[in-house]
Amino acid sequence: MTVRLPRLPFPVDPLVAEAKRRARRRRLLVALVAVAVLMAGTVLAFELRGLGSVTPVPANLTILAVQENGGRALFHLRCDPAGGNVAQPAAACAAIAAQPSLVTNPKPFYDWGNNAAYFTIVGRLNGRRVHYRGESDWTPQMALIDKLGLAGPDGQPLRPEPLRHGSVGLNETHTFALGVLRPGDLVTCRVHHGHRGPAPTMAVPVHRGVEGYVGAMSGLVGLRVRADGAVIVSCLARSRLPLDQRGRTRLPHGWPP
Repeated sequence: MTVRLPRLPFPVDPLVAEAKRRARRRRLLVALVAVAVLMAGTVLAFELRGLGSVTPVPANLTILAVQENGGRALFHLRCDPAGGNVAQPAAACAAIAAQPSLVTNPKPFYDWGNNAAYFTIVGRLNGRRVHYRGESDWTPQMALIDKLGLAGPDGQPLRPEPLRHGSVGLNETHTFALGVLRPGDLVTCRVHHGHRGPAPTMAVPVHRGVEGYVGAMSGLVGLRVRADGAVIVSCLARSRLPLDQRGRTRLPHGWPP
């Protein structure tokens, strides 16, 4: 006996073809997702390298900044492992690893302001000795200050060092021995309370052999850094200043001493 099955209202072959098409689309979608994940991982790794995931190099550095008009800032930085008193030691170490010249030969930046500073960098980097001396304006636009995090939010030195203050009476001269006053420390003339205005004050220069003076209403302070590092300071009241032929005040001969 023959059994006849009812005919399906639609053929089977189109359903199979559609299932195959959907399977191919799923495989393509999975492949595209995998490629997207791989590309995202590559981009993320690249960005992390750009943000400072460079392998740090061993370093132990001391950075001293002395401002021409008075002020000192002292920084210490260690790398591998990162540490020190800069804003972000790990970021500073990554910056040095990517660009060692930041500390071996930093590029100066001048904004033509009254903020000149002298930098000394000593220590070791990747087993090599570092000893740099140079000048730049103190500004976050200098790469050394910016990338190593040496400045605060308003651009001021992040780690100011306490200053030493020397004083000399009016019409007196005094010699401060080597080490008593350092570059960037301040010297002030002691004036009588009856004098108007601020007492004349001057910062100790960085370089030896340099001399100069600063004036105020009460008088002048002059100093000279001797070759042996001693600082000679002289204060002179304005009433003691000699006059030239036109009746204008002038500096005495051989002053500052």
